[in-house]
Amino acid sequence: MHMIELLSKKRFKAIIFDWDGTAVPDRFSSAEYLKEPFHQLLKLGIKIVIITGTNINNVWRQVGPWLDRDLAYNLYFCTNRGSEVFQWKDGDFITLERRVATSEEEDKLNRIAETFKNEVKIKYNLDVDIIYNRLNRRKIDLIPLPEWADPPKSKIDELLIAVNKRLKDHNVPSLSYLIKRTKEISFEIGLKDPRITSDVKHIEVGLTDKSDSTKFVREKLGVLPEEMLILGDEFGPIGEVDGSDYLMLNKYTKGATFISVGKEPNGVPKEVIHIGGGPEKFVEILWEVIKKEGELNNVGNSAGKF
Repeated sequence: MHMIELLSKKRFKAIIFDWDGTAVPDRFSSAEYLKEPFHQLLKLGIKIVIITGTNINNVWRQVGPWLDRDLAYNLYFCTNRGSEVFQWKDGDFITLERRVATSEEEDKLNRIAETFKNEVKIKYNLDVDIIYNRLNRRKIDLIPLPEWADPPKSKIDELLIAVNKRLKDHNVPSLSYLIKRTKEISFEIGLKDPRITSDVKHIEVGLTDKSDSTKFVREKLGVLPEEMLILGDEFGPIGEVDGSDYLMLNKYTKGATFISVGKEPNGVPKEVIHIGGGPEKFVEILWEVIKKEGELNNVGNSAGKF
């Protein structure tokens, strides 16, 4: 189905999307090309919901310089992998939701990460690093090498090759085995609902994930699934690992329109329409939604510009 035909069949009350790799190439790029479509969507009363694993400061650094504060009340930032929701209102951020780990949960997260680190060192002589300073989660760095300190999403294929080679060199069965083992350790230590995710470089164990952000949209904003347009770039698997946007497919979003603008080398779930094209295509989709609403007469010259 052509993208225009697809988007013309529904009216959306919320556009929900991943940030890195979907709306922007990375956290260091200018995002000013989003200014006009964001403002037009907000003028139309369409909610914009950013769902990301990073913190509010990283996103705001890219959005804040150009955002019209008078329109921002319909813009929501779901950050820290489902743990927080912010809204700009009356000249400042207000916190709509924030999951705060108990001291017991913090202790369990530490013990899980440290047990994992000790186990892979003893069994496989594999050195990993633990990143402690993340809200409600711990990150285990499987490849703590200078050349892979902060790989961009555009190098995910190369990163996967490097991680798999490192695991093979240490006789580790697979990345999926390590993910499974992290979950087992979590249960052994008594974390009842561990949220295990991976971006290939890290395994993360936490208390929340992107499904919590979609729950907020459904239950707190009152947006029905058929009124949601959800965009990402990693709905399909990367190697043996679920894509970072896969968790946006859940009971709160069943029936929504899902579009991937990513490469998706291993395909996408059946609910997702794969278009590709990255942030440039993402912008085109925003303009198609704006034009469909029939509120703008002269967007044709601007549509699709990146």
